Amino acid sequence: MPEGGEDRRSSWDRLFANSGESENERRVLEYIIHRMNEDGHLRDVVQEEYVRRNLTESQRQDIVSNPRLLEAVRERMQEAFRSGELDPNRRPE
Repeated sequence: MPEGGEDRRSSWDRLFANSGESENERRVLEYIIHRMNEDGHLRDVVQEEYVRRNLTESQRQDIVSNPRLLEAVRERMQEAFRSGELDPNRRPE
């Protein structure tokens, strides 16, 4: 997301709209969720070097101010695993 404000939607809005989600954003969200599952605290996790290197300050603030977004991503990932959508042996339809 450009810092200059050309795109006024947050990266999280784009994520849930399924338009503009970058592979990088997805990986960082997965990392954050993984760390939280290991009993990491959200405020600590978003300050880890990997997260700081791959998300802007604004994106990190969005996560901390609205952790429900992470919960929605977590649920989406769990559903993808349950449905077999992420099964490496699954053939595309």
